[in-house]
Amino acid sequence: MNSLTMFKRTARVALLTAMACALPLVSTIGRMEAAVQSTKSEVKTPLNFAHRGGRKWAPENTMSAFRKSVELGVDGIELDIHKCKSGELVVIHDDTVNRTTNGTGAVKDMTWSELSALDAGTWYDKKFAGEKLPLLKEVLDMVNGKLTINVEIKNCPTIYEGIDDDLIKMLDAYPYPDRIVISSFDHQVIHSIAKKTKKYKLALLGDSVIYDLAGYADKVGAKAWNPDFDCVREDSMKAAHDHGLEVNTWTVNKIEDWKKARDLHVDCIITDDPEGLKKFLQN
Repeated sequence: MNSLTMFKRTARVALLTAMACALPLVSTIGRMEAAVQSTKSEVKTPLNFAHRGGRKWAPENTMSAFRKSVELGVDGIELDIHKCKSGELVVIHDDTVNRTTNGTGAVKDMTWSELSALDAGTWYDKKFAGEKLPLLKEVLDMVNGKLTINVEIKNCPTIYEGIDDDLIKMLDAYPYPDRIVISSFDHQVIHSIAKKTKKYKLALLGDSVIYDLAGYADKVGAKAWNPDFDCVREDSMKAAHDHGLEVNTWTVNKIEDWKKARDLHVDCIITDDPEGLKKFLQN
């Protein structure tokens, strides 16, 4: 065997040996990369819902706030409804108009004609002077399926007889039932709706950690839990998600809390600052 042949054989052996040694490393790197990609795919970005339409940029529960939410492209809005004396479903948080309008009195004691004459914007900023309280129907017509609407029924302390039937009747004409969530602190009214229709996602509102959350949600007929952020813990999240319940938490406004909520894998963050939350989630 001449020296050239011997050199080629030695080089070939060295190359094969190096390749054999490298294969386990390549395989390990490949598995690591696959694991990272798998983990990334499992991390779900929480939805961004504007609390009362986004109280940081407009007077709460007004058309100005809801329009800004649509323009920004948030995932959803949260709003509150009461029933006035003449029977309309009015979007307002409190059971009186004292805080967010230039009027006084309980919503239940005022007709829509009286309520629609109030200024619901000046209290927040003079540039919103003349802003009116909206009807739920006005919000539905404006949103028109562009985002999800979480309708909170305000049925305590004031009890609005028939508000569940009124809401169902109105929503029956809305062509996007999959973009509606109905929530309330009054779990009796949620149960009442669950017995009458299966078209809408129902959510338990609460500021407590519920014992046997899964069993309780089944009994009421809810598919989601909307807890105060203080009640969102690893154990309560596990109890909800193990049973397939969505967790939509409120009202989360700080970066450190957005991070905590994301790391706890909540399904939705309800915030007064949807623009800030959107930037946070994008980064």
